[in-house]
Amino acid sequence: MTERFDFNNLFVFDLANNHQGDVDHALKIITEVGELSRQHSLKGAFKFQFRQLDSFVHSDHKESSDNKHIPRFLSTRLTASEYKQLFDAVKSEGMLAMCTPFDEASVDLIVDMGFDLIKVASCSADDWPLLEKIAGANLPTVFSTGGLLIEDIDNLVSFFTHRGAHFAMMHCVSIYPTPHSDYNLSQIDVLLERYNGINVGWSTHETPDETVAIQIAVAKGATMFERHVGIESGQHKLNAYSSSPKELDIWIKAWVSAQEMCGKRERDPSKVETESIDSLRRGVFAKRKIKRGEMLVQKDAYF
Repeated sequence: MTERFDFNNLFVFDLANNHQGDVDHALKIITEVGELSRQHSLKGAFKFQFRQLDSFVHSDHKESSDNKHIPRFLSTRLTASEYKQLFDAVKSEGMLAMCTPFDEASVDLIVDMGFDLIKVASCSADDWPLLEKIAGANLPTVFSTGGLLIEDIDNLVSFFTHRGAHFAMMHCVSIYPTPHSDYNLSQIDVLLERYNGINVGWSTHETPDETVAIQIAVAKGATMFERHVGIESGQHKLNAYSSSPKELDIWIKAWVSAQEMCGKRERDPSKVETESIDSLRRGVFAKRKIKRGEMLVQKDAYF
């Protein structure tokens, strides 16, 4: 049985390929995101993505490929020892370490390095050999639901439940960046109702200046949040759906505001509110002298 993990208020900061294959650049991102995570007292997890590129990429596609992702994977390649350096930096920042594997060998590396959590990408939702390997890793698991029908999500829930895994899920839209019309945040309602007791989050790919979506997600009941992070420099550009530390700070503050606005499920009126209400109520006064023990009727009083 996987060790129980509290997914509530988990913030996942996804590095993806925003390290640009540059360890020093990645360390700067980790340091600045770690500082933000501490500043806001978050349960922050910094997430990597692992692909064993020698075996992951088909030999016919290593020199040239019509798959736009492969050149980027190859050009931003890091070694296992470089990832270990970044992993140690994440832990030194007091953050959890999380990783998305895209092949079975990467799951072994995740376990060997001692990651805290494992993530299933939306594109791996029906990669059953990989899912079997992930379930066997015995780590708290989060899966994304981008592009999935409800029956696909049913299959994932059934799969991880029957293997005794401790898991949660992210509502996700795999459009980069995601336009307003595709957020479909009401899906959070559906997931919470359908999978009672399972944490549901919002894995975001909207533009970095968007703060309303996370606030709606909070109001809908999302308890985990994921955002791609990076830093733009003279050498490295940031994509349209990743947040700089400054943008991330504004996004987190929007979450804090949403938490405050939503409040508790059952509200306890404050003293200020009750005094305000009392000052607006009508008073009850006697129209005549009333003796002790005398029966009162409504005509004896005025308001």
